[in-house]
Amino acid sequence: QRKEVDDVLGGDAMWKDVDQTDVACPKCDNGRAYFMQLQIRSADEPMTTFYKCANPQCGHQWRVD
Repeated sequence: QRKEVDDVLGGDAMWKDVDQTDVACPKCDNGRAYFMQLQIRSADEPMTTFYKCANPQCGHQWRVD
C-alpha cells in the first residue's frame, strides 16, 4: 500500500489569494495563470515561481526555477 503524501506547500488552499499573469499553459495553451514565488533553494539562488493554469478545465501546475 502507498502512503498518502502531505502537500507541504498547502495544497489547493495555497492558490486561494494569489495573483494572475499572462503566461501560456504548457498543457492547454491558455494565456492566463495564477502564480506565486517561493525561496526553496539557498538564499544566493533565485526564487522559484510556481504557476497554475487559470483555465478551470485544466488546472495544470508547473514551476520555473
